[in-house]
Amino acid sequence: MTPPSSASVPKHHDITGVEDEWTFVRPKKPRRNNPPRPSQTPSPATSRPPARTAPPRSVSDIAAEYRALRSAWESSPACRAVRALVAAHAAAAPVTQAVCLGIGTFDPADGGWEARRRTYLQLIAFLVMVDELDKKTGGSKLPCFFQEPAFTASDASFIASLGHRVVDSPAGCERVDRSTLLFGVHLYRPVYALALKNGLPAVFVGTGWDVWDHVSLADDARDLAGLEVMEQTYEKAAFPQDALGTAFSSTSVYWRPAASEQALPGSSREAAADTQDDLADNLASVSIT
Repeated sequence: MTPPSSASVPKHHDITGVEDEWTFVRPKKPRRNNPPRPSQTPSPATSRPPARTAPPRSVSDIAAEYRALRSAWESSPACRAVRALVAAHAAAAPVTQAVCLGIGTFDPADGGWEARRRTYLQLIAFLVMVDELDKKTGGSKLPCFFQEPAFTASDASFIASLGHRVVDSPAGCERVDRSTLLFGVHLYRPVYALALKNGLPAVFVGTGWDVWDHVSLADDARDLAGLEVMEQTYEKAAFPQDALGTAFSSTSVYWRPAASEQALPGSSREAAADTQDDLADNLASVSIT
């Protein structure tokens, strides 16, 4: 998904260490008079695919570019920080599947490099997280599902060649449950709302509540109640930044803390989930301004 413009949302600083960036959320600061406004709904212009001005790319071209970019990014400080974050917190909440929403196309209509690079980097970061989580599953691979309406036939074939599954909208959103890694960077608000509708994931990567909280939500207070619950109850960190672009600007990572999962018998775990769901319901019934 194309990120909001630099004027629309604040950018996080680069992460230089991983030992102490995970914290519980502090009380909110007073709101600014002129807050940034993230994208809430697609405009008619963005909902129509642009006319193609570049020739279609083959699966082999996309795969070759992916391999080159992944090789380069895996040696970056950002990639090392992502791996360290997952390794440090993977035991907090069990993950049994991963859902990736709206990363964009590897074959934009105008052939633009910057948009293409963002798509690759978001894919690579998602798969790096999955790689680290796989280490905690005893050797089995987490099933990965991709939902992106902008995918071309070559995009879908490329994802399939990596061993993953492309699903139509809203099937990806509807798969999200308490044991899901949900990865969705720079998405429109209705997509987040739909993905969080049926329950909160174990891990969420996307635009944080601190960004949306600066926007009036009075008209649709129910939409992002789940995100507010994660802001209040999950551990949170800024996503490690790409030094050369905006692929992860204004992106946060939320992780369900171990205290809500550790050593709970089945009935207690279900009660904890019910309590969290009740909190989301209560927040959804309140008009948020």
